[in-house]
Amino acid sequence: MSATWVSVIIAAIAVVISLLALIFGRSDKGQATSNEHAKRIHQNELATERLRGDVAEKYATKHELREAVDDLKTSINGRFDRLEDKLDKERDAA
Repeated sequence: MSATWVSVIIAAIAVVISLLALIFGRSDKGQATSNEHAKRIHQNELATERLRGDVAEKYATKHELREAVDDLKTSINGRFDRLEDKLDKERDAA
């Protein structure tokens, strides 16, 4: 084997090693980026859940609001009924 062939083989091996190093280096960087994105997505999901919890604590749902309004109407109507009864009794007494 001549020195030329040896240098060609060594150059080819060097190119193959360089390509492998480049491919593995890029895949490690891609995995790091992928892991970072997964962390950010998870943090955003947690923040969204916390916000939903805060909204649920601070604001009533439609059903709860409807029940509260119905209770208020019942209370107001009951007070007006008592007032009318009281006025009727006073009219009868007079």
